[in-house]
Amino acid sequence: MGHKSAIIVGVCSPEESVEQISNDLEELALLLETLKVKVRGKVTQKRQRLTARYLIGSGKLDEIRELAEGQQVDMIVFDRSLTALQVRNIEKRTCKDIFDRTGIILEIFSRHARSNQAKTQVEIAQLEYLLPRLTGAWTHFQRQAGGGVRSRGMGEKQIEIDRRRAREKIAKLQTRLRQIRTEKQVQRKARSGEFKVALVGYTNSGKTTLMQNLTRSLEMAKDELFATLDTNIKVLDPKTHPKVLVSDTVGFIRNLPHSLIESFKSTLDEVCYADLLLHVVDASHARYKDHMITTQQVLNEVGAGDVPMIVIFNKLDLIDHGSLQKVLKAAYPDSMQLSARSSHDMKALRRFIFDYFRKKLLTVDLWVSKSHFDKISIIYQSCLILSEEYEGDEAIFKVQATAQIIEKIKQFAEMRSSNGSFEYR
Repeated sequence: MGHKSAIIVGVCSPEESVEQISNDLEELALLLETLKVKVRGKVTQKRQRLTARYLIGSGKLDEIRELAEGQQVDMIVFDRSLTALQVRNIEKRTCKDIFDRTGIILEIFSRHARSNQAKTQVEIAQLEYLLPRLTGAWTHFQRQAGGGVRSRGMGEKQIEIDRRRAREKIAKLQTRLRQIRTEKQVQRKARSGEFKVALVGYTNSGKTTLMQNLTRSLEMAKDELFATLDTNIKVLDPKTHPKVLVSDTVGFIRNLPHSLIESFKSTLDEVCYADLLLHVVDASHARYKDHMITTQQVLNEVGAGDVPMIVIFNKLDLIDHGSLQKVLKAAYPDSMQLSARSSHDMKALRRFIFDYFRKKLLTVDLWVSKSHFDKISIIYQSCLILSEEYEGDEAIFKVQATAQIIEKIKQFAEMRSSNGSFEYR
């Protein structure tokens, strides 16, 4: 699909404004830009109702066909989901390749998938998208055999074979995905004594840049939609105990295909099991409120609507006036405003995260006998050590740790409750 050109089409329903459709088409243009497709024209139509045959009016479709021919584009892309029948009818009328928003998003996901998990999830979504569109895929049988009844039967028979194969493939992929999910759950259980922070937000809100600068990673962020599909987990600060893990997740977008949400639920499990969500919002975007609503809707759909969350208004460096900052602070008093590119802001965010988890730590005194000295490494690796001393055959520690870690240490150490304060570096 790369290095091609397109006309994009938006349809405005009675409850939508022309401005809203215009903004939606700008987002569609960005999606196509990610696929290296150049947009050579935009068409909108306001309709009271959508048609089953073409979605839009036949007169408007002829206008689109003439524009597509004049601009010599390769494809026409609709910013709505099209039925298989609509795709065939529009292709026949315009003699151009026809795509819808869902198909474009699936293509981007397919190209950006790197891990076995992401590839499996995308393949399931693609097959479920293509399944109802297999009708008519074998019309070449009709042409080859002269269009008789027998050829149509052959075509229909082949379509059913293709559908069955697609369903079988989906079933196999879903089995594989369940196995991957089980493996992820085992890995997650091993991290049960650590705090988990997950970054969520609309695609291209700056989550990946924030993730890299927050964790001091050297990887470069790509300025494109859905640059991150695979969940990326890093330690906030290796020197700090207990560990705080930060994960970056797939970005959300308006009208994200339901099949993608379903198949990506195993990836989004990191969000559901997080102790804290950082909802990253591009404060410089004109539709940041709509982006926030979309993100919350997806979080609710995957079962993460009740996870504690802090709103992070990002890209403050792109806002050249202070009035918006005042509006944001008044409307979202518990939020943070920052630039992911500012080292000062990242230090403040790290401090906020450590302070947030300080309240969840338990402070205890530990007595470890000489016979269990071989397990002291667990204390060093998973606890914040406030003091340490040795008396005879015993090691005495004052530590802070999570409840899960303390339960683990109870197996080899005697302990008593204490008071203390959390420290970070």
